Amino acid sequence: MAVVVSDTTPIHYLILVGQVSILEKLYANIIIPPAVLSELRHASAPPPISAWAFRTPAWITVTAPASIPSELNGLGLGERQAIVLAKEIGADLILLDDKVARRVAEGRSLKAKGTMGLVADAARANLLNFVETIEQLQRTSMHLDQNIVDQIIREYRRPQHGNTH
Repeated sequence: MAVVVSDTTPIHYLILVGQVSILEKLYANIIIPPAVLSELRHASAPPPISAWAFRTPAWITVTAPASIPSELNGLGLGERQAIVLAKEIGADLILLDDKVARRVAEGRSLKAKGTMGLVADAARANLLNFVETIEQLQRTSMHLDQNIVDQIIREYRRPQHGNTH
């Protein structure tokens, strides 16, 4: 079973499009640091997100990292905690959407994946409709780089996946 740590945004956007359950289906358990839970519960979070965060499912585990190195101070607290925690526990994967945070994670030899990659994986596993979910994400406040969207769509539609819906 893969050890997966998540930052706030993948969970946030999957909740908004009604697909957060794909995380459990793909990975069985997701580990989040305390700062991520706090961000999901923040008063400014949309009601569906804070409601979910106050009733986190059993497949979410909250674990704090031992310490946060100062060289990560340019990132948000949730990102810093998630990256450090993933490294500390030897996670197989870290879920992050922020480009800078992903580069930092990859620089620490962590495999990173964003919401778009999760949607593609879930679609390949027949857990959701790829095009429909991408369209739903585009209607949220998610900042989608069109080049990344196009790249994910191309990767998803490669013949070996045999699935273009």
